[in-house]
Amino acid sequence: MSTDAVSKQQRAFFRKLYLSYQISQEQHNLTSLQKLTGMPRRTIQDSIKDLSDIGIDCTFTQHEGGRHNDGHYHICDWGPIHRVWVESQLARIEAALEIAKKD
Repeated sequence: MSTDAVSKQQRAFFRKLYLSYQISQEQHNLTSLQKLTGMPRRTIQDSIKDLSDIGIDCTFTQHEGGRHNDGHYHICDWGPIHRVWVESQLARIEAALEIAKKD
């Protein structure tokens, strides 16, 4: 699949899948997701806010005793999305989002 063939809607969908997958793999906050993906903070915030549009339930867990917004995201329910399929399509999703693999 060529990145030229990816529509705006597909990129938005892939972005939600990619962020959900990364959140499910380890504890992430906005800063760590920015470093991992290279995406702008606002794009990440908007994508996470809109995860419920595709049936994914994501919450933010505040760390006890931490400062405001000190915590991490957690995928509570994948809804109709199969996490294993997302994992199997990760290279395709990264290519569509133009995310370089970090070694």
